[in-house]
Amino acid sequence: MPPTISGAPLPDPITEPPGKDELAARLARVQSRMRAEGLDAYVSFDPVNVYYLTNFANNVHERPFLLVIPPQGTPTIVAPLLETSHVRARARCDLEYATYYEFPAPEGENWWDVYAQVVDAGARVGIEPAMPSGIRERTPGTTVISDIIDDVRIVKSAYEIGRNVHACRVVELGHEKLLENARPGTVVGALYAASSQAMMARILGDIPHANLVVTRTVGAVWPPSISHDPHLIPTFGTQIEDGGPHVTIAFCQVDGYGVELERTFFLGHVPDDARAPFDAMLEARSRAYELARPGADMGEVDRAVRKVIFDRGYGEQILHRTGHGFGITGHEAPYLADGYSRDLEPGMLISIEPGIYIPGQGGFRYSDTVLITDDGCLSLTHAPQTLEELTLPL
Repeated sequence: MPPTISGAPLPDPITEPPGKDELAARLARVQSRMRAEGLDAYVSFDPVNVYYLTNFANNVHERPFLLVIPPQGTPTIVAPLLETSHVRARARCDLEYATYYEFPAPEGENWWDVYAQVVDAGARVGIEPAMPSGIRERTPGTTVISDIIDDVRIVKSAYEIGRNVHACRVVELGHEKLLENARPGTVVGALYAASSQAMMARILGDIPHANLVVTRTVGAVWPPSISHDPHLIPTFGTQIEDGGPHVTIAFCQVDGYGVELERTFFLGHVPDDARAPFDAMLEARSRAYELARPGADMGEVDRAVRKVIFDRGYGEQILHRTGHGFGITGHEAPYLADGYSRDLEPGMLISIEPGIYIPGQGGFRYSDTVLITDDGCLSLTHAPQTLEELTLPL
């Protein structure tokens, strides 16, 4: 069963940071939406969105960073003096700087005092839904909750796709290490170390100046005793077992671009009761690939994929949606989920990962990072596909 329904070639990988033109195009899309919504300013607090527009990444703490975007022209970043040199070193776009000294600070010198000088008191100001209430209360003007930046991020540019293609090559290496080292009695911690170290070495070899704030790697295996619970975090001492189903989880965020790759595998033998749910998972996955094409409603795709699993008798063993988006994070919009009504478009990056989870038996799931193309979809990750390939010798 091919994991690809498209005639499109695999895009080339990209490792270089975004240029001014790329970041200017992102800003232009945001500002166009701002004008359409009648906003005088838009304030981004979310570090992910700040990174998307500037290439500067920060961690949330008591000293806030606020990117104030006008409907046209150059954004202003409100940032602490301690961090201003970091912003200048990483940002690759034009910015105005509004610097506050410290927090806490004497009256008149706090971040909100500087913030009030950047945003007009009579402005209609768009803010992110996740903005903390303490910052919202200090935002001048009339605030309007809007998902502008999150929405603009959904369809990727050719540059972004190239960065994710490179990240897929990294995660493939990490996944190979998981399968290579998985043997009964091996502890999850050893697999994590081998996989994550291989991925990080590849990242730093390809991108020596990668920003570690937005770079991380995860490589793990859920053995059959816990693989029915996909978000249960095993301890490092959890041991790999005979048989299966084991479920791999390989994820990386490479200098700000996230992807994943997952498989169900067996060691030595396939238990008789595992074959039917394994086949049902593969059938549902195949259906998702058939339907993942431009113009398809994502909620309808999820319902059709779920129907395959229900028809095979495993409807009560579904725990999650068919897929989610990728980009500068590993989990973001859009969603292949019942209740999410939006059409797939070329340039979207999604996971395809329908799963079946049976307590006392285990979990059955593949996941790939998939690009929506002009005529279908294209898997950007590659790993063993068949039951035979994924039944590993002891």
